[in-house]
Amino acid sequence: MRDVAEEIIRPRFRSLADGDITAKSGPNDLVTVADVEAERALTPLLAGIEDIPVVGEEATELDPSLPEVLGTAPAGWTVDPVDGTWNFAHGSVEYAVMIARVEGGEADAGWILHPETGDLLRGGRSLAPEVVAGDGTVTALESVADAAERPLSQLRGMATLTFAPGPIAEGLAGFTEDVAEVTPPRMCAGWDYWDVVRGDLDFLMYFRAKPWDHAPGAAILRAAGFVVRHLDGAEYRPGDPGRPFLAARASEWEALAAAINARAGDQV
Repeated sequence: MRDVAEEIIRPRFRSLADGDITAKSGPNDLVTVADVEAERALTPLLAGIEDIPVVGEEATELDPSLPEVLGTAPAGWTVDPVDGTWNFAHGSVEYAVMIARVEGGEADAGWILHPETGDLLRGGRSLAPEVVAGDGTVTALESVADAAERPLSQLRGMATLTFAPGPIAEGLAGFTEDVAEVTPPRMCAGWDYWDVVRGDLDFLMYFRAKPWDHAPGAAILRAAGFVVRHLDGAEYRPGDPGRPFLAARASEWEALAAAINARAGDQV
């Protein structure tokens, strides 16, 4: 990941030509030459580590059925070569390179690299949650599995209400009164998950659950003692994408989910 970032992605940061950026589904859904070339480089490298299917964001643009393999194959990789492409294309350091290993439809392990800081966040079922700095220094993440419950009025989080259906978004607007603060997304899941790990945010709620965006963070958060579940209590699975989900400390997840469901009329 670091080599691909240094050789392909970072040389283009704040140096993209007009023809290096194109829109996909909308004006804010961008792809750059760095996304495409980085995925092309990462895909065979991952297959060389373990010969299992690789589900990349850009490959899925060409074959929308590709993510289905995460729910049918025994194991697979997910790749987001430049998460936060809009940020990257506009010169913000808040972009990431993200990889996950999915096993049995579950997020097994995840890696999130912030190329401009050099920090790598990693963790999984058999991988201790930790941060590896650019100089190789490793810092273990403390588990929050046994953290004491705090009142909702003290909790800060991020919710991507932009992607919520109209009636649900209207109901959830009142959820901001139940908690201390609901912040807008950074336009990069790789930074949203980092905010939770370091304690700047207490929860994340997503309405657009693409596996390459969330399998890495889900694996890391669970390794650090958080829970990542759909609002009906079912565990989030990248092999079964699409439904909104909530990530939070185990001690606070139930109260947050109850407040969200009450505001949204159990529509989520």
